Amino acid sequence: MAHQPLLSFRQAIPTTEQRKRDSQQHRRNRLIAIRQLERAELYLVALYSLDMAGEGVDGRIDDLVRDLRRLRQDLVQLKATS
Repeated sequence: MAHQPLLSFRQAIPTTEQRKRDSQQHRRNRLIAIRQLERAELYLVALYSLDMAGEGVDGRIDDLVRDLRRLRQDLVQLKATS
């Protein structure tokens, strides 16, 4: 009977190629998220054209747009550093 180690570290350590693929996938995912945030911002800005200022909606839309822009900027910076 052949000796088998209790723990196999070969499977746990990703290869250089696997790390590269993972990094590329993360960058693609960040780019997709950035694009989705840009689209969401366009939809929110389009709400202004519905003229619902009397209902206090504009302030909430402003807050959402500001939050989306911050999140998008964070993702852009993260993408640039990876």
